[in-house]
Amino acid sequence: MSFAPDLPLVPVFTTRDVLERGLPPSRVRRSDVLRLARGIHRRRDMPLRTWESAGLPPPHHGVGLDLLTALLRSRPDAVLSHETAAHLHGLPLPPGGATRRAAAEITLHRGTARARIPGVMEHRRPLPAGHVTSVLGLRVTTPERTWLDLCSIGHPWDEASLVSAGDHLVRHPWSPRGRRPPVTTVTAVHEAMRPLGRFVGRPRATAALERVRVGADSPQETRLRLALVEAGLGEPTLQHVFDPGRRDAPEADLWFEDCRIVLQYDGEVHRSAEQHARDARRDQYYAERGQMTLHVTGRDVGEGYARVIEAVLRRRAQVSNGWDA
Repeated sequence: MSFAPDLPLVPVFTTRDVLERGLPPSRVRRSDVLRLARGIHRRRDMPLRTWESAGLPPPHHGVGLDLLTALLRSRPDAVLSHETAAHLHGLPLPPGGATRRAAAEITLHRGTARARIPGVMEHRRPLPAGHVTSVLGLRVTTPERTWLDLCSIGHPWDEASLVSAGDHLVRHPWSPRGRRPPVTTVTAVHEAMRPLGRFVGRPRATAALERVRVGADSPQETRLRLALVEAGLGEPTLQHVFDPGRRDAPEADLWFEDCRIVLQYDGEVHRSAEQHARDARRDQYYAERGQMTLHVTGRDVGEGYARVIEAVLRRRAQVSNGWDA
């Protein structure tokens, strides 16, 4: 198929885009144009952008980046929200990637016309101007508002999943040059909640926000922390550094100071020989400082962290009795 120079120079466009180029409405009915939804069309002679090319994994809803772009052009009052916004902000999903529904989600102001786009779910909620930002050129709810919207979903977003997403937002991401500033803070999320008044999910948001902590580098670390607290072991210190003056000093994922035990969550990346060697050096570093190291794996997750909880209790009893071998 030959290239059509008269059409908008984007893979997906709106009827309004066609009219603004001085073309008749009938232009979209020719064979080189594919209708995707009411008022939204695709050029057959241009490839669609992939989510991978934008640096993101494919979303659960399956709606393409170009279609979302055209949708927002056709509805200037629409904002991507809920799980669609969570994907754009890189928030972790509940375990197994479980989501509520395989549809892209938008929020519209109350009283406006429905979008009626296949594969798109509409929400009607107040949307203050300060709750809107841009990601990849797309209008999307801010990280704070996105997290609050997730609190209104229900299953599968249980409290642990909400706390994991909250921990992700307030963490200081690791980089070779040091920790970077967080996306947001707990205080900022509280401030974003204030203008919303009473809304579905507010009690869940308040409860989950009280359990959000700075320092978890992964949802697995968050869930481990929550399990330890729920077992009555207290709050561990997160990402503790024993020698702050040393640039190469390792960070303990979780640390109980009273019984001198370091908990390290070992994910898939920890299976290489090189990583095993680094782990051994790190464990020796902790041992030289009187610390016991316990490695936590995916098997522990499946067993409800029973082995980990028992090990911390045993270590705490040993230290309290004066035995610290």
